[in-house]
Amino acid sequence: MSALPKFFITHSHSDNAFARQLCDDLRAHGLDGFFDVYSLRAGDDIAARIARGLDECDVYIPVLSPAALASPWCELEINAAINLSMERGRNGRPRIIPVLAEKCSVPVLLRHRLYVNFAGRYAEALDELLHKGLGLPAHSAFDPAPESPPAYAAKFPTLIPGLPLWVLVLSGLGITLACVLMSFAVEALFNGTTPTPAAIAQTTRTATGAPPITPTSIVPTITSTPTPTSTATRTATSTPLPTNTATRTATATPTSTITPTPPPDMVFVPAGDFTMGSNEGETDEKPAHTVYLDAFWIDKFEVTNKQYATCLNAGKCSRPSETKSFTRDAYFSNAQYNNYPVVYVNWEQAKTYCEWASKRLPTEAEWEKAARGTDSRTYPWGNTFDKNLLNSSEGGKGDTMAIGSYPGGASPYGAMDMAGNVWEWVADGYGSYSSGTQRNPTGPSSWQNRVFRGGAWNNIRDGVRTVVRVNLIQTYSFRDVGFRCAQ
Repeated sequence: MSALPKFFITHSHSDNAFARQLCDDLRAHGLDGFFDVYSLRAGDDIAARIARGLDECDVYIPVLSPAALASPWCELEINAAINLSMERGRNGRPRIIPVLAEKCSVPVLLRHRLYVNFAGRYAEALDELLHKGLGLPAHSAFDPAPESPPAYAAKFPTLIPGLPLWVLVLSGLGITLACVLMSFAVEALFNGTTPTPAAIAQTTRTATGAPPITPTSIVPTITSTPTPTSTATRTATSTPLPTNTATRTATATPTSTITPTPPPDMVFVPAGDFTMGSNEGETDEKPAHTVYLDAFWIDKFEVTNKQYATCLNAGKCSRPSETKSFTRDAYFSNAQYNNYPVVYVNWEQAKTYCEWASKRLPTEAEWEKAARGTDSRTYPWGNTFDKNLLNSSEGGKGDTMAIGSYPGGASPYGAMDMAGNVWEWVADGYGSYSSGTQRNPTGPSSWQNRVFRGGAWNNIRDGVRTVVRVNLIQTYSFRDVGFRCAQ
């Protein structure tokens, strides 16, 4: 029998109970895989563990619901799985089977895939997922039930084809009892005594009082008796992913002197208050709070391949971890894409480049103010999504675009591509927001997890909002992550 496929389940924390039940039922059928509640342990490098789980899985199961569609984490994992399945040499692995836990719209990049609808039909949908989706042999509650063996027979596996172990056990007990009776008969013949019924009963209880046979090391097979669907009630115990929860500190922002003459290709953001965060959306976007920032400059565009190559050729920057993009084998070193954002750079590489250019990475607060202004915009251009104003999943470009390709999507201060194209590293370590007013916050500096903002070409509208935060280990690099600098 071929090895059973390994699964990976993506879900919102709001769907913990459903995802846990689904994982338990898949495991009850002999399957194994990644489910964060069971697979993550204290001290794990969360990003690396998730990446390994995605890389090792044969089947990727995104649990879809309104909460999942609003989660940037779910979106990030879905996009990563799609990207993996399209890589050369993987032969479409992992196979992606969307699961609807609740009625909701299916993300654009998943709409061409057949999904399994669990809403209001869990048992039937589980049967479809197991047998039509995962290819397990069709023995289920919806198949004709096989002839049932005696109730006690279920406790004993079959060791000899066609001869269940319970038959052997009963036969052995019969032989044992016969031997006991024969011994009494022989004793009576030679000693002239006749065993009493009480003596026979006592001896029989002793002879048959051995511990029951307990089968061990039995490997379950799909083609034996059907595995019953679990009907136990599961408690919806929400176990969120471990996150760094350090409170952001209000330390002074490292600032450079603002000169009267604008630096080349930078835009000016004046000093003052703005509203950071939101009272809606993901937990780490909350609460909305007032932040004061000194004036600063920020790059009008994302750092390009050509700009980064200049630093590389000067011996100050290291090469990106890959020189390709999602659809282009030659990207970083191809002059055709000089004016496209550099990707596959980690946080340290981004920081090094900015320092080489006599700049720095923007703080998370600076990035958000430059993107949304002082009127709390959902997107850099306003509160209504428009796929024609950015490079996101809805536009269907499927890879990076040249910087400044969407001038209509500029932020209030004139910064381009603050939504979509590539995610952008910021200086801050990841931490929870404070509810009080802050002045030039920089976030915790001791965490290895760093924040990137803005969404990318493969994200849907919820993932490119100005308040969305994603954090990963600072050594992370990928095809949709770049940066810009500040001063």
